[in-house]
Amino acid sequence: MISKEEVKDIAQIAKLKFDDDELESFTEKFSLVLDFVHHINVVDTDGVEPCYGIGDENGFFKEYEKEQTLDREEVLKNTTESEYGYFKILKVVE
Repeated sequence: MISKEEVKDIAQIAKLKFDDDELESFTEKFSLVLDFVHHINVVDTDGVEPCYGIGDENGFFKEYEKEQTLDREEVLKNTTESEYGYFKILKVVE
């Protein structure tokens, strides 16, 4: 079982905030998820071929078209900040 302190540490890293009731509920639910993952990890998979997808299809990629639908300047009009010809986004990793 995971402790509330461990959940607080993980929440801080993930930039999540919980009040005391939410922390209690989340800790219980997170423990259930971790127990489920533990059960999956102990399954014997020796001799089982890896599965890289759930369907038999080879993919549904769109045919490449050389022509752009919008030019860069037109697209960048939709943002408040751009840099070097691209969207500028907020830093999310410290």
